Amino acid sequence: MGKVKLTLTVDQRIVAGAKLLAKQQRKSLSAMIEELLTQAVISLPEAIPAVPTALRLRGTAKSALSQKTDKQIREMMYKDRYGL
Repeated sequence: MGKVKLTLTVDQRIVAGAKLLAKQQRKSLSAMIEELLTQAVISLPEAIPAVPTALRLRGTAKSALSQKTDKQIREMMYKDRYGL
């Protein structure tokens, strides 16, 4: 399976410390984070449903937003958040 780019938002102090740790271990920060995530995923219990199940359920919950376009929902969200 190929690699994909991932954008994360992390506290500056954590990033600085992580970069130092990666340098000490002679690894890239990406490699170090991938190792941590791999360990976390491997340790997941088997009882957690797989992603395909969640994807099959997508769109089954109906709400007032289901009849609106993405643009209308985005405008509502901005109005709620910023009063625009």
